[in-house]
Order: sequence, then C-alpha cells, then structure tokens
Amino acid sequence: MTPSGPSPVVSVLIPVFNAAPYLASALASVQAQTFADFEIIAVDDGSTDGSSGILDRIAASEPRLRVIRRPNTGIVGALNDGLAATRGEFIARMDADDLCLPERFARQLEYLRRHPDCVCVGSAFRYIDDMGSHLKECRRQTAHDAIERDLLTGDGGAIIHPAAMFRRDAVVRAGAYREAAQWVEDLDLYLRLARVGRLANLEGVLLYYRLHVQSVNYTRNHGRHERKVATLAAAHAARGLAFDATRHPAPSAPARITADDLRDFAITALQFGRDGRPWRYALRALRTAPAEPASWRTLWYIFKHRVGLINARPDHPCR
Repeated sequence: MTPSGPSPVVSVLIPVFNAAPYLASALASVQAQTFADFEIIAVDDGSTDGSSGILDRIAASEPRLRVIRRPNTGIVGALNDGLAATRGEFIARMDADDLCLPERFARQLEYLRRHPDCVCVGSAFRYIDDMGSHLKECRRQTAHDAIERDLLTGDGGAIIHPAAMFRRDAVVRAGAYREAAQWVEDLDLYLRLARVGRLANLEGVLLYYRLHVQSVNYTRNHGRHERKVATLAAAHAARGLAFDATRHPAPSAPARITADDLRDFAITALQFGRDGRPWRYALRALRTAPAEPASWRTLWYIFKHRVGLINARPDHPCR
C-alpha cells in the first residue's frame, strides 16, 4: 500500500537477495544520513537466508522503510518493481551489503540542485571486505565526457551503481532498467541516461563497497558478456559511432579476486591503520600464489612497514 502524506525528496532503492550478514548495517548507514527526508524501498527478491525477517524487524521501528516481496527473478525485475513504488523526486541506489557515509545524500542532492542538467551523480568509493576491513580507495572520472567515454568502452563502474543518485523523471524517460541488459543493467542505464542529460561523480568517498564471495560482481550469470556487447553495440549505434565487437573478447575465466588483487589490497590497506588488515591479504596472496616472487615481496613490505622501516606508499586511483 502506498503511504499517504507528502512525498519524500529521496527514495532509496535497495534490492535484497540473501544479504542477511550485512543487511542491518547497510540499512543503519542509510538511517544515519544527515539528510533525513527519504523513504527506503527494500525489494526482497526471494531471499531464503533470513533477510526477510531482518527487514520486518527494522520496518517495525522505521516508518520510512517499505518492503516489497517478490519471487527471485533477478536484479532487473527487482529494481523495476522498486522503482515503480518510489515517490521521491530523486532515486538513491544502494545495495544491501554496502555502507554509505552519513553525508552522502546531502552532498549528492546539493550537486543535483546546483546542476539541473545533471541526471545522475555518483562518487568515489572505498572497497571493504566481508569483515568490514578497509582495502582500497577508488576515484572515478568526474566530468560527463570522460564518464561517457569510459562507459562506451564497457566500464559500467564509471559510476559505481550503489553510489548513484538519479533524477527519477530522467530514469523513467530513459526507459528504466531493461531485462535484455540483465547483469549489465547499470552500464545500459547509464548509456541511455547520458543521452537524456549529464552524468557526474563527486570526488569524495561517499560509499564503502563490500567485496565478498557472494557479491554480485563474482556471481554474474552466464550470458553476461553477450549482453554487454549487445548493449555497447546499441549505444554506439544510437550515437552514430562505429562499433567493433572484436575489441571486446569474452573473458577467459569468471571474475574473481586474483593474487595481484590480494597483493594490491595488502599494500593499499596500510593507509587505513586499524581499519585495514594488510597482513590478512599478504598471507592470502602467499597462499594463492606461493611460487610468485611478488607474493613474498609483498609480505616483506608489510613486515618492514610494521617495524617502522618504511612508510606506506601513497594511495593511487583505482581505475
């Protein structure tokens, strides 16, 4: 049932599928926003792990939270069902396993109100792991042309999806999420939004993006690559641009965290002090690739930092 009374300024759209270990923390980070005129639309996409009970418990004391329940058909159906229930002028995407910083909504709203031609704004973000340890800070392009250029190469993370805030009317005009783009729905939507208005990212970190083995980035369904190529072909055609599908070969293996990633996380986690766990990632890299000298060098680097022989290297952009 749609609530009566004035519509909120922001509708927070959160698809939920088997996110029980992280769901309460994700919702708490939304409730802690400095801008409070929002509703939360949580779409339970057929969860079987206790997520439904967590949503019910929080909804009992949080009047801004509405729960939609549906059979599990995938994220596009969940997002469109949630979008249909939203009432806000602006849509803030959020995932059920991530954390947003308290000033996120306020800063994104301020930007959108100062830039009426902008239809979507994201932000930089920081990777965290399943235990909440801080891993790496990732900055994004901030200007529309650079973002669109990255999107046209297939980089759906040019605006990280759970950090995005949209104008609702622009999403509707663009055609919302498309079933044909399941698993690349963010890339597909951004490419269509870029023809409706401007895209942007804020420079500061406003989201902690959680990496874990159940994360959707590591469980993409079969057929994702074909849908990505079709999405890019359509986007190029709509712009009158040539498209060469051979420049987008299928990945040789499923997405996963590699030994290179683990070594990188070990080094970049040093800058976060007690919030990082560099030893965990140095040792995981060693277990993953013990024959690679880089794994031993990383462990030695962490040790030298621990005993004060060196300082951690400065952070670098995640591109």
